[in-house]
Amino acid sequence: MLLCILPVSADESATDMSVEAGCNTVDGKMPLLGNQQLINNANAALLYETTTDTLMYAHNADAKVPPSSLLKILTALIAIEKGSMTDVVTVRKEVLATLPYDAAVVELLVDEVVSVRDLLYCMMVSSGNDAAVVLADHVMGSQQAFVEEMNRRAAEYGCTGTHFVNVHGLHNENQYTTARDVAKILKKA
Repeated sequence: MLLCILPVSADESATDMSVEAGCNTVDGKMPLLGNQQLINNANAALLYETTTDTLMYAHNADAKVPPSSLLKILTALIAIEKGSMTDVVTVRKEVLATLPYDAAVVELLVDEVVSVRDLLYCMMVSSGNDAAVVLADHVMGSQQAFVEEMNRRAAEYGCTGTHFVNVHGLHNENQYTTARDVAKILKKA
């Protein structure tokens, strides 16, 4: 999935070329590569400009696709809102054990003490699946409660093609989103 969310600063030209070119549509089909070639190597794509609330390009924007690590953006948003950056968390063995054996990216250690801030950095910079599960467990008491909050938030943001089953984005056939829904989540973030 390809997703671009672009703000335009207030002092830039008020001319909106996307509207003049006919791209201000739900399914704009304007070439992005400068040579009239449409994107053909992404299952879904969306280019959205936030300042004018303009959808500039969409390709299969409502197709259900795996969220992969884009899901961690919502995990971070909820952790920041519901947690405290200065909290310290002791990494628990039973939390790490919920990940597949080769999915621990930052290799947190059992009984290691880490701040919520550092866990967020580990999750967002290194795509740390282990940091995501430790954060979720700390913030909501369990990963399941955190996932329920993620689904509630997604619905609150207007996401209609999204269902989450974990906090890190590792593949699960019952977990999906759309480029349009990810744009809604990114706009909130």
